Amino acid sequence: MGRLAPMLSVIIPTFNEKENMPLIIPRLVSVLEEEGIPHEIIVMDDDSPDGTAKAVGSLQKRFPQARCVVRKENKGLSPAVIDGYREARGDIYIVMDADLSHPVEAVPGMYRAIAKDGADISVGSRHTKGGGIENWPFMRRFISFGAAMMARPLTSCSDPMSGFFALRPEVIKDAPLKPRGYKILLEVLVKGRYNKVKEIPITFKDRELGESKLGSKVMIYYLQHLFQLYMFPGSAPFIKFLFVGGTGMVVDLGLLTLLLILLGDNKFDLLSFRDIRFFHLYQGVSFLYAVTWNFVWNRYWTFDAGKGSGSRQYLKFFTVAIIALCIRSGLLYLAVEELGFKGMPLYHIAVVIVIAFVTVINYLGSKLWAFKK
Repeated sequence: MGRLAPMLSVIIPTFNEKENMPLIIPRLVSVLEEEGIPHEIIVMDDDSPDGTAKAVGSLQKRFPQARCVVRKENKGLSPAVIDGYREARGDIYIVMDADLSHPVEAVPGMYRAIAKDGADISVGSRHTKGGGIENWPFMRRFISFGAAMMARPLTSCSDPMSGFFALRPEVIKDAPLKPRGYKILLEVLVKGRYNKVKEIPITFKDRELGESKLGSKVMIYYLQHLFQLYMFPGSAPFIKFLFVGGTGMVVDLGLLTLLLILLGDNKFDLLSFRDIRFFHLYQGVSFLYAVTWNFVWNRYWTFDAGKGSGSRQYLKFFTVAIIALCIRSGLLYLAVEELGFKGMPLYHIAVVIVIAFVTVINYLGSKLWAFKK
């Protein structure tokens, strides 16, 4: 690749991986040197009692590009990776397990996806076309699939649970990374700054030496981590948009009912609308309040667009809401008066279809125009 090829920092988080160090480090060096990729190998060890650090030290005479950093505080795979980023000196970072479950031969392809193909993140994926898993029992496959499905609204990556991935340092610069457990990639995909993710198919193989770290505690950490990521501003925007819209509907109906009770007179009859002027006035007030409620939550939570001009965003958001309301009214009129959807269940079916259609319009208008960054 020439002397100007970007340098690769391979970060390997470890705990009790002494037996695997003499296997993975020579294989990594062999593959990377054969491809002409300048590199360093950083083993981030959680003060393993089995002598993992000593095993790396014994290999340094043969492989001076490898070193071990012993961590005595804030232990865990994800914190180890984050500390590894701070230690890295390369232009591209790659994270992989020490147990050879991640194929060393895939590292050059993941490196090139960033160095040559312009990706910001490359993922060693088990679930993209050409990828797979060897010798996993059904229950473990089921748990892995379920965990990935729970994370799917957060990212378009097919394997966000992968522990084998590479990225540019700029992706995580100033990102508030606070992962729990083992799923650091998911944290990066939610909080990092990037445009292009490329998935590289790999065949995942279970470890041959050492013990697996998977357990019930890891699963609990994952669920806690997942909840935190769903709460993070800007993540899973469509789900949040629907949730905010639902709360806005409650605000709209609740305020309208309150106004009718407090400000309506004895002559007001909700069924006959004898004083329809007041009803429209109160409906307008409640609608305006609900739009404002939705705007605030969508601005700061759904789309994380708090740095933009608030007044300009509000005007655009309100315009989208009015347009969506007009489209909804027009489509319902068309369904009832022109198509004859008057009786049950046709009318209810029409309402559901129209609301779903208008919700998509509202979402796209908000994301692509009102809160566009």
